[in-house]
Amino acid sequence: MKNNQPKDYSTLILRISLALVFLYFGFSQALTPDNWTGYLPGFMTNTIITPTNIVVMNGIMEIVLGIFLAIGLFTKFASLLLGLHLIGIAATIGFNPLGVRDFGLAAATLSLFFSGAGKWSIDNKNAKQETKEE
Repeated sequence: MKNNQPKDYSTLILRISLALVFLYFGFSQALTPDNWTGYLPGFMTNTIITPTNIVVMNGIMEIVLGIFLAIGLFTKFASLLLGLHLIGIAATIGFNPLGVRDFGLAAATLSLFFSGAGKWSIDNKNAKQETKEE
């Protein structure tokens, strides 16, 4: 039996915590989009897609990618998209408490892109299976 290292736990905690954040906001946006349309930047409200539909699509994206983070599947893909998405949000919001918070969340999310899903993930299990097959 292998010993678990602190890094094993830190990656798991980071991945699950971020997944819960994205799932919370994703479900909130998908279920009550009218509460979120006011946060859209002006350039997004002047499109052929309604602000409500933009928020719902964003919510669905955050739910799907949040699930990927939670189970550790396609973690690098999900964390890269979500991290870049949060950088865009932080840049749009600007230098204020919300923007700084979102930038911090973006940095944490991007750290998963660089570190990977960790020991307890489907990505790790798949990588082990691929190694055995070679």
